[in-house]
Amino acid sequence: MKRFIGFALALALLAAVAVPLVSNAQTPKTGNVIFFHPDGSGLNHWSAARIYWKGPDGTLEWDQLPFMTVYRGHMADRLAGTSNGGATTHAFGYKVEGGGSFGMDGDREKARPFLSLSGYPGSIMREARNNGHPVGVVNDGQAAEPGTAAFLAEVSNRDEFEEIVRQMLQGRPGFDEKDEKPDVILSGGEMYFMPEGTPKCEGEIKPDCYVHEDPISGRGPQRKDGLNLIQYAVDNGYTVIRTRAEFDKLLADLKADRDLAPRVLGLFAAEDIFNDVPEERIVAAGLLKEGVAEDDQEGRLIVYGGKQGTPSFNPPTVAEMTEMALIILERRSAKAGKPFLAIIETEGVDNFGNSSNAIGTLIALKHTDEALGIARAFQSRVPDTLILTAADSDANGMQLLSPPPTKRPSGVVTGITGNPTDSTAEGFNNFVDGIEGRSTKPFVAAPDAYGKRLSFAIAWVGIADPAGGILSRAQGLNAELLQTKFSSRFDNTDVYRLMYQTLFGRELESSIGKRGPDRK
Repeated sequence: MKRFIGFALALALLAAVAVPLVSNAQTPKTGNVIFFHPDGSGLNHWSAARIYWKGPDGTLEWDQLPFMTVYRGHMADRLAGTSNGGATTHAFGYKVEGGGSFGMDGDREKARPFLSLSGYPGSIMREARNNGHPVGVVNDGQAAEPGTAAFLAEVSNRDEFEEIVRQMLQGRPGFDEKDEKPDVILSGGEMYFMPEGTPKCEGEIKPDCYVHEDPISGRGPQRKDGLNLIQYAVDNGYTVIRTRAEFDKLLADLKADRDLAPRVLGLFAAEDIFNDVPEERIVAAGLLKEGVAEDDQEGRLIVYGGKQGTPSFNPPTVAEMTEMALIILERRSAKAGKPFLAIIETEGVDNFGNSSNAIGTLIALKHTDEALGIARAFQSRVPDTLILTAADSDANGMQLLSPPPTKRPSGVVTGITGNPTDSTAEGFNNFVDGIEGRSTKPFVAAPDAYGKRLSFAIAWVGIADPAGGILSRAQGLNAELLQTKFSSRFDNTDVYRLMYQTLFGRELESSIGKRGPDRK
């Protein structure tokens, strides 16, 4: 009997000790989420970027993200992804139609609001912010770009730029002031924040004057409803910055004062921060760097910002904006006692690629890689952070040709013959890009392991946003799930699931084969 009592007591004591251990092991750990969306970047894009900037034997920051899997980006109604449909899927966890879907499913009169995979009436970012989590978006395009804005706005078509940016600051229809304001917005798009007829700033920069004109079109403020969202932002506690000098000053202040954690709106161009047109149009517009040689690795073309001497010259890169955003979000997260969500998009990769602008695409990828380096350094210091990357398409099917096809004796790149099936097709050529576009000098890669610098050219499919080979990569908290749970299938809907599990600690079932439920 005593032996039995002793055995029972031992079991009871073991249970008392074991239960908390099992319970703790099953308690999911939550942390920050940094989602990078280098739009349009397929494996071919990253390979070209590595070869050009680091050499064929070199290593990018992107290469050092330790976990990876293949990304599936098809939509509810098409096999190729779209920027707006992909972003809405990432933000809500359900597949949507690819056409005009933007925070809703469907285009124009067919657009319908729906519940996200968690059951919340809004995106993961709206759910996070409305529950006290700091959130921020960074984009080198204009603020209304879907890769980031679809996490904050719900409209019936992606072209409703003015309404998109209004919702980003003022909240969605039916929610309005119930939607808490995002902590950080850094992008271009000043023209959609200010009314038509707003005067240009002369000297002092104020909320009632504009700073930027588009360097290609010359356009300025576009709003037709008379609303000045710059003034609204100032009135609602945002620090508004619009020039390189203002950006540099705020970043210096943030580094000098560890308690500084403002809510920030940064707008560094009239529309996109980049000039997403073919190289030949950039040359025609006179957007050339002064005193830069034609064989300079970044080239002579001003692919980001305006002409020298204008307020739009030398804007912050996506890497610099990422650094500022993470400083602010980390501090606001500490005050809130909750992890943050950051969505960072390099729209330039997609737009330059779809404009067949090779040097612009390579520079946009360089900026992305620098931003990933900043995020990786942050994650090494703050381990409970997930860095996740995905792209919803393979912009213009970028391909590297080496040795490059060239004309002699000039040495400039030339076209390549495509599908010469009969005598009438013999003259058909696919055009090829050198460092300044067609019929210019080839690119020269960084040295390989033998010290050789090999030349190449870039060819294009000639159509925007084909479906291609997309690799999602990750580092940090829950990153290993890419090679365990999601090794056989990482769908665009799973971007939401992985972010949600990390941010909120709740694992959600897959939505494959289901449509987002209508909101009541």
